Amino acid sequence: MKLICPICQEPLEKINASAVCVHHHTFDYAKQGYLNLLITQSKDHGDNLEMVKARTDFLNTGAYQFLRDALSQSVQKEKVQVLADLGCGEGYYTSALPCEEKYGFDLSKDALKHASKNDPASHYTVASIFHLPLPDACCEAAVTCFAPAACEEIFRILKPNGCFLFVTPGPCHLFEMKSVLYDTPYENEMEDLSIDLRLEKDVMIEQKFICSQEGLMNLFLMTPYAYRTSIAGRDKLAQAGNLELTAQFRIRTYRK
Repeated sequence: MKLICPICQEPLEKINASAVCVHHHTFDYAKQGYLNLLITQSKDHGDNLEMVKARTDFLNTGAYQFLRDALSQSVQKEKVQVLADLGCGEGYYTSALPCEEKYGFDLSKDALKHASKNDPASHYTVASIFHLPLPDACCEAAVTCFAPAACEEIFRILKPNGCFLFVTPGPCHLFEMKSVLYDTPYENEMEDLSIDLRLEKDVMIEQKFICSQEGLMNLFLMTPYAYRTSIAGRDKLAQAGNLELTAQFRIRTYRK
């Protein structure tokens, strides 16, 4: 296990249902299997149970399976032994990545309860992605899907020649849903990433799918649109019926 104590930065060892360092700082595993190493109070506690359920129900439809497969294939080519997923949520992508030792980090206990229950082979930990409980240069790969890129921490934990996979929505991602929500729908902005790694590959993948009314509402809850949309827009979506949507993702591969 690569996890380190958030208090003294010494290695943690799993002893029964706890993780303990040489200075006897002790952290108990939750009954679901995840570990809480967040020692400072955070204003952001991650996704709540309603959001986790909505995302889980939507992802279980298989609409984003092609992204999951693309990430799995990228990691497979790297022959990764140790990988960290920063902002792993309920572990949908983490669980599919082929490597010997996987670590998933998120602030949401509700998300990690689901992740740990369904993917006991990975190490899921409550921690800030900007203060990872991992030693320097311990991972061959890091992944971030739909979360901020913790650039300094990613650089720190990657081994020389390690890779970072960064997934963001493409310009036309869910444009049809935005056409229902807003009078003037807009494309997503493509922002550059300032990180001390070499950009090796920048690809866009896309697939259309039919989304049911229930799926639309689940999808709405798991996107930032849930916070930006008027009641009128939400009501229009609730009556949209089945919609054909475009799922479009930008995958950038960086190399240390």
